[in-house]
Amino acid sequence: MVEGSTPGRPAVIGDLHLSRIGLGTAALKTGESRFTEAIRQASELGINWIDTDAILDRGDIERRIGASLNTLPAGDRPFVSLAVGFDWDGRSRHAQLRPTFDPRRLRRQLERSLSRLGAETADLVKLHLPIASDALFEDAWSLLLDLRQKGLLRHLGLIAPDSSHLERAERIGACDTVHVEMSLFDRRVSDGELPVRRQRTPAVIANHAFGPDLAVLPNDREGSANTLQPMRLLLRTIAARRRASPAAVAAAWSLSWPGVAAVAVGIHTPDELPAIAKAAEITLSPRDFSDIGKLLPTLGSGRGPVHPRLAGTG
Repeated sequence: MVEGSTPGRPAVIGDLHLSRIGLGTAALKTGESRFTEAIRQASELGINWIDTDAILDRGDIERRIGASLNTLPAGDRPFVSLAVGFDWDGRSRHAQLRPTFDPRRLRRQLERSLSRLGAETADLVKLHLPIASDALFEDAWSLLLDLRQKGLLRHLGLIAPDSSHLERAERIGACDTVHVEMSLFDRRVSDGELPVRRQRTPAVIANHAFGPDLAVLPNDREGSANTLQPMRLLLRTIAARRRASPAAVAAAWSLSWPGVAAVAVGIHTPDELPAIAKAAEITLSPRDFSDIGKLLPTLGSGRGPVHPRLAGTG
């Protein structure tokens, strides 16, 4: 069962105790030294896991993570969540991605990721669900369960599964985590079947806490859609009430939803980390939720419930 719904407490996934905020790497496009600085600073701030995917710069982000982890003492290295399910020919960063559930390709993907990371075992592996390969889903899941049994990976999850895929997976073997989009502007998962499942529910890990074009930095970036300006202003107001940053408030909002154990927050530079790290300590008030819930329908973007209390009600 998932623990960690209380602000500040870790998300417990088997023997992994993950900080409720994780370091997302998709937007981290800095040079080598700043990349290493981001991972070091995240560790110092209590962020103990990194979320990544081999498809990011076709493995280059994994290589940077591996090089950065190598500079840290073994006991200070964060856990890494990686992904399999998309492959490419390996000759170019611009090579076309191909979805695959082929067991041989999946094993090769995992081995290559581990090599880039400089690791012998994966802490957490999540499987993409490309529709084109759906017929091989059970074969793919069985392989990953076998690799977990053999110790090549410790924990296993699915990326944005519907209830059908999750039930098919769990008939073969336990799924530890479910990885979903969950932000102010993408709340669809809260309107589906997963939040109201009666049987054992895997830990839900949310990604992209800020939604499209919503600035991560407390100071807004220029050129974003005008429709987001009211939300920025509201987040600033709530941040002033909570003595926090708007970015931390947005992440805390994502953490507040039923079943969400942790949130992987994407950053652009290490400078954004101190504000983001405080999100797990923020307890939003009924007034905060009400103000956000009233504003969301007026923005004309996003789908799903506007208040955690309404999650799973349709």
